[in-house]
Amino acid sequence: MLGPALAVSFAAFASAFAGGYMALRAVRYVGMIIAVGAGIRIGAAFFDLIPEATEHLGSLQAAMAWTAIGFLAFYAIEQVTTLHVGHETSVELDHDSATHQHIGIVGVTGMGIHSFLDGVALAAGLAVGGGVGIVIAAVVIVHRFSDGIGVVSFLLASNTPSSTAWRWVTLVAVAPVAGVLVGAILQIPDAVLGAMLGFFAGFFLYVGSSDLLPAAHARTSPLRITLTLAGFAVTYAIVTVAAR
Repeated sequence: MLGPALAVSFAAFASAFAGGYMALRAVRYVGMIIAVGAGIRIGAAFFDLIPEATEHLGSLQAAMAWTAIGFLAFYAIEQVTTLHVGHETSVELDHDSATHQHIGIVGVTGMGIHSFLDGVALAAGLAVGGGVGIVIAAVVIVHRFSDGIGVVSFLLASNTPSSTAWRWVTLVAVAPVAGVLVGAILQIPDAVLGAMLGFFAGFFLYVGSSDLLPAAHARTSPLRITLTLAGFAVTYAIVTVAAR
């Protein structure tokens, strides 16, 4: 099943690029893009990562413990290394401080690892075959489009230049392809995969609530609120389809 898995992963690669391209072309609407990205990231934690972590760990308590560890770990890293963008600076696109860019780079790295794990799951799902494999394939492709938008929202919030943003979009786009290759060769224990998913759920919740939401709503408007809720709704719809 490596051939079909690679075909789907390359389609996901193109989907992530399409999402990133759309977001970068609409840079003048940066606040709106970040609003959608905030909804997608936080929604992914609640509707996707935590339930998946629970399934792999066999315990909601264990999944929430790893989520808390991820949340607190990133909080501690931010405070110790002073990487936090800050509510006042995250929407000031004329700031070009490298310090402010680190938060976006760390955020996108987390998204890249999540995309890699999606590739591992894709390889496993297609190995099972049938309707499950088809649904997982469709969801991974659609999910990567939202990740392309999410990557750009992280980077725009941290004042990263567009040229650098493209490199990180490429990383997240390539990640599921690498995940498929690894998933076809290695068997990752459920406990390890569950812990990683829970950890990144906490990571997404912290970055989404402390950086993306404040950046998106520095200038509050009904449209931005609607777009944030739309990000949640899209993520929920994708996960609901995958669960059927």
